[in-house]
Amino acid sequence: MVYWLIGTEVQTDDGRWFFAVFHAVSAFCNAGFSTLPDSFAAEQYRHMYSLHLVLAVLIILGGIGFNTIIGYIRFVGQAVRYYFLRLINRAEHAIPAALPVLSANNKLVIRSTGLLLVAGTVAFWLLERDKILEGYSFWGQAATSFFGAVTPRTAGLSTVTTAELATPTLILTMVLMWIGASPGSTGGGIKTTTFGLTAVNIWQQVLGRKRIVLGWKRVPESALNRALAIVMLSVLWIGMASFCLTIWEPDLSLPDITFECISAYSTVGLSLGITEELSTASKLMISATMFVGRVSFLTLLSGIVRHFTPEQHDPAQFPKEDIFIN
Repeated sequence: MVYWLIGTEVQTDDGRWFFAVFHAVSAFCNAGFSTLPDSFAAEQYRHMYSLHLVLAVLIILGGIGFNTIIGYIRFVGQAVRYYFLRLINRAEHAIPAALPVLSANNKLVIRSTGLLLVAGTVAFWLLERDKILEGYSFWGQAATSFFGAVTPRTAGLSTVTTAELATPTLILTMVLMWIGASPGSTGGGIKTTTFGLTAVNIWQQVLGRKRIVLGWKRVPESALNRALAIVMLSVLWIGMASFCLTIWEPDLSLPDITFECISAYSTVGLSLGITEELSTASKLMISATMFVGRVSFLTLLSGIVRHFTPEQHDPAQFPKEDIFIN
C-alpha cells in the first residue's frame, strides 16, 4: 500500500520498494526512523494524506499489542462460529452456551487507545487550526490532526515540523508520548493499561469505592500497585534526567529539555531539534533514558534489587492500621 501511495516521488522502482518497505517497517515497529531528512514534513510528502493514514494504521496496529490483536481475532472467530451454528441449528454441532467475551485487558487496551486517539485528534485540531493547520483543506486538517495524535504514541514519524507547534500542542504531545503504546507491543511509554488503570482508580477513589471492576472482572490490588509504581518511577526518572540536562545544558530551555527526555523515555524519536546541540554527558543521559524507558524502570530496579535481596516466604499476618492521607 505504501508503495503505491508514494507515487513517483521516488523515481526508480527499486527505490520505491525500498522506501515503502523501510517506512512500513518503521511505522509498524514504532521505530521513528525515516530516510527523509525532515520525515514526512518535507514539502513533497506533507500533503500526501492517504499515505499518512496508511502509516497511522500501521503505527496503531504495531502499538496496540500482539496479545490484543490475537485476542480479537479469536473473539471474532468464536463469535462467527456461535452465530453460524445458531443459524443452521444443526444438532450434531455443539453450540456454545454463551457468546465469547473479550478479556478485561483487551477491553481496557481498546478503550484507552480509542479515547487517546479521539481526544488527541480533537485537541490537536483545536490547538493548531489557526496556526500550523491554517490553509489546509478540511481533509488535510483532519488527517494531519489524526496523525499528530497517533505519532506521539512512540512512533516518531511526523508530518509537521515539531518545533513549529504551539506550546499547548507540545504539552499535549508530551502527555501522549509519556503514555505511549500498549503492553506486548512494539511501542514504549508507561503503556495504555497503566494509564487506564490509574485513571479508573482515581475515579473510584472519588466515588468512594474500594475495588475496581472491568468487564465483570475484579482487578487485583497487585495490578493497581504495579501501575502506580510505574507511573511514579517514570516521573522520577524523567525529572532526574531533565534536572541533569538543565545543569549540563544551561543555554537550553526547560520545555525543550523536558520534551527531549520524555521522548527518550518513551522511545518516541520526536525532537525539537536540540539533540545535535547536546554535550557528550547529555547524550549519554538520553541514551540511558531510552534504555530505562524501554525496559521499564520498575523491571530494571526489580531485577537489580531482587538479585541481592531475594524474596523470602513470610507467612506471618500483621494487623492493619490506616494511614491518614490528605
